[in-house]
Amino acid sequence: MYNFLLDSLPEDYEGYLLRTDYRVGIQISQALEDEELSSQERLAVAFSLLYGEGMPPIETAYQGLQWFLNGGNLPEQGEGEEQENSGEEDLGIRFFSFDYDAVRLYSGFRRMYGIDLDKTPMHWFRFLALLGDLGECAFTQVVHYRTADVSKMDKETRRTYLMMRRKYGLPQPESEESREFMEKLRGGEG
Repeated sequence: MYNFLLDSLPEDYEGYLLRTDYRVGIQISQALEDEELSSQERLAVAFSLLYGEGMPPIETAYQGLQWFLNGGNLPEQGEGEEQENSGEEDLGIRFFSFDYDAVRLYSGFRRMYGIDLDKTPMHWFRFLALLGDLGECAFTQVVHYRTADVSKMDKETRRTYLMMRRKYGLPQPESEESREFMEKLRGGEG
């Protein structure tokens, strides 16, 4: 388990060098969600982005990818199976997108941290830590609209939230295979 307060930001996984810039993490995330690619092609792209030329054995590469995407922690088997949500969402549902929310993410980092994401190199783990504590901004408000439990809202509030969900909705994984692939990568049973 990686401890952000005590450990140096890693540049390798089990001796295999990693490309750790947050832009690589974003590109990996985009490749893994690309439904025009098969599951094997998605992983091949993700591995080539993360490891470059020094590819480890496949099992190590896969574990390293999970570890990297989860900010230095390997998901436990079955983790995330029981998730509190509105009853309308599951692990296969996307609640944010590096493509659709790029401007909101950029402005949120600029406003909250004074970071120009287009000019600042940053380790993926640092990016995830800052993203996870972004605070009130357009990005977090849109994510809130997408994920709020509307079943517990009064009629008028529910109507507003559903309208905002339509406005800020994201394309969702079309195939069951794609949803299962993403769930397995995150550590679920799949």
